[in-house]
Amino acid sequence: MSKLIPTSSIHAAARKALIAADPGYYSWPEQQQELFRATMSEQAHSRVDSVLLKDILGISCSPDEAADIWQDLPLSKLNPLNWAKLLTRGIGDDYIFLNESMAANTSLLDFNTLYQYDYDDHLFQERVNKEQLPDYQPRDYYALRFPRWARLIMDGQFYYATLYSLASYLTTILEDKGSDLIQALIPHQYVDGKQHGKPEKGGFLWDIEVKANGLEKQLDELKYRWHHYLQQRWIELSQAQCQAAPAVYFRDEDSKEEKHRDVIFNNEAALKQIRWRHFLADCKKLLCNFNNLSEMETQELAKAEQWLQHTHQDIISNFDPKVVKLRKKHKVVMAPGALDGVLGEDDDE
Repeated sequence: MSKLIPTSSIHAAARKALIAADPGYYSWPEQQQELFRATMSEQAHSRVDSVLLKDILGISCSPDEAADIWQDLPLSKLNPLNWAKLLTRGIGDDYIFLNESMAANTSLLDFNTLYQYDYDDHLFQERVNKEQLPDYQPRDYYALRFPRWARLIMDGQFYYATLYSLASYLTTILEDKGSDLIQALIPHQYVDGKQHGKPEKGGFLWDIEVKANGLEKQLDELKYRWHHYLQQRWIELSQAQCQAAPAVYFRDEDSKEEKHRDVIFNNEAALKQIRWRHFLADCKKLLCNFNNLSEMETQELAKAEQWLQHTHQDIISNFDPKVVKLRKKHKVVMAPGALDGVLGEDDDE
């Protein structure tokens, strides 16, 4: 969809939207403009969205209606809108915007570097876990435990980006591949449980059961051990990179619909050299050949597959499904519409 709309039209719509957000925008110095984009009020956002919907898709609506209309749009129409909106929200040389929740009255401009943002989030997560889990054991800090989703302009084009640590990138690949390997070792399928869809205060119950031809408990044990393997490998991979020279890797996943780039940082030292306002320029100073990371990926996949096969054999030979392990169960309540847009029209799983 974005290819059908000229870049000049997207930029023109963004300029018009910024004027709608505040008529004085283009009379301000650049620093004030950037601060306004990063800290724009909800009312200003609504005015921006209303203009973008009209100028890019020809949809006329009031600011109050814009959010609902935007929410209901098919994915095929979102790229040019997201491109234009990035120009009204992003900061720095690349108009980067971090698609993550932040504390009230906090913006990306409050963090000079990627490290400052990530370490602050680590401290926040530690505080919350300590408050909510009485037996919580504090975790040491390592770079980017969780991937971050961003949007930015690269070479004049709109990109989605996922920011990983090297350890998180590799364990994410292991997690994806592990699902296929576990399915091959213990074939299984997911079916609706007896309580699935039952009305509950604030939504409905999410109750999905696993059927594995009588090996449900063995499957549960294999998944349980696999989960802990991934956690341990993340720590080990993070520790192994601590003393390495800072490095960044790019991996593109372009499709007809959108451009996407994985940006992978090997350690904390790399994060400290990446300023949000000069994100791409700083990344390129540390850029390394992705083939080096591909070799690590191949080694980790081979090691993980061997581990899963060995663990599966151990469980089938020695695990007693009659011994019930005490594991905390959770009741999951989904809000109405929570899955809208998650499953495509043709998805049946």
